[in-house]
Amino acid sequence: MSVLIDPAALRQTACELAKIGGVAARRLFGKVSVARKADNSPVTEADHVTQDAILRALAKRYPLHAIVVEETVAKPERHVEARASDYCWVIDPIDGTRNFGRGVRIYATSVAVLHRGRPVAGAIYDATSESVYSAAVGLGARRDETPLIVQDRAIDRETAVAIGSFRRHPAPAAVRGWMDQYLLRNQGSTSLHIAWVASGLVDAAYANDCKLWDIAAAALLVEEAGGLATGPGGEAIWPIDPAAYNGVDMPVLAAAPTLHRRLLADLRA
Repeated sequence: MSVLIDPAALRQTACELAKIGGVAARRLFGKVSVARKADNSPVTEADHVTQDAILRALAKRYPLHAIVVEETVAKPERHVEARASDYCWVIDPIDGTRNFGRGVRIYATSVAVLHRGRPVAGAIYDATSESVYSAAVGLGARRDETPLIVQDRAIDRETAVAIGSFRRHPAPAAVRGWMDQYLLRNQGSTSLHIAWVASGLVDAAYANDCKLWDIAAAALLVEEAGGLATGPGGEAIWPIDPAAYNGVDMPVLAAAPTLHRRLLADLRA
């Protein structure tokens, strides 16, 4: 059994790792070209360099913790297998690789830690502002040192909903209906979309083409800020078995409670 670790300490580490990743990515911004992985998703040298910088630092701090990451691990021997630890770090070195590769500074580094399949701390480095969003279970969410509380605003035509691209999956009828009701936004980074719900930059976020590493830190941010983050049917996202996770999509709807209920009803209709 793993020794329980103070969530505040885990949040601090997550923030440090996210900043390490943010600095590593920034050094290569505008200097790399985009290649394609086996699944045809984009990747750059910066994704690998950023991920390795984070993993080197993580291995020094928590050598007995497991990892789930987006890119190939350069030195897997530095980390234990997911089944061997109650703690598992989930890392997306650059969420928004298409933006990054095109020279668009809208991308993020996301770091979260799961304890027995549930996020207990996480941090997201936002390259657009160089701010760090962070959360720890029971300790709230914040942007840098500013506490975040989701606001239950009036729902009207100024309500902003961040959505994914729906290239691999058709957009649900509900999303097509939202085009006539709300302001829809796609900035190209799922983790930022959801983090921005916590900070009030958008009112909701919905994506059906996203992975564990896109949402682990961001969903905790919204929940700790007083919002809701669920599957598109209202189902709980957690717990998850990191050892069994194989890259399957994990659709998510995140919003303040009142708007979440409205959008969830649309998706269920």
